[in-house]
Amino acid sequence: MVNRCVCHEVPFWAIAALAKQGESFEQIREATHCCQGCGTCEPYVRKVIATGATSLPLLTPEEQDEIMAEARRRAEAERAAGPPGVPDQAE
Repeated sequence: MVNRCVCHEVPFWAIAALAKQGESFEQIREATHCCQGCGTCEPYVRKVIATGATSLPLLTPEEQDEIMAEARRRAEAERAAGPPGVPDQAE
C-alpha cells in the first residue's frame, strides 16, 4: 500500500485533511512540496484528493495514465473557460 509522498515524507492523511478543508491540488502541492520531487506520487495525491483515501494500492500504469489524463483534461477546460469571475469578451 502507498500512504505517503516518499520524497518529502508527507503522509496521505495530511493531504486528505488539506483537501477536506477545500485546498486545491496546486495549493496542496505548494504547501507540502509533494509532486515536486521525483513526481511518482502525483497520481496518488490526485486520487487522495478525489477520494479521501489515505492508503492506496499500487496503481497500474494504466490507472496512473488515466488519472493524469483526467488532470490534463480538467486543466485544459479551466484554461479554455478563462479566469473565474471574468466575463466572456466575445461579442
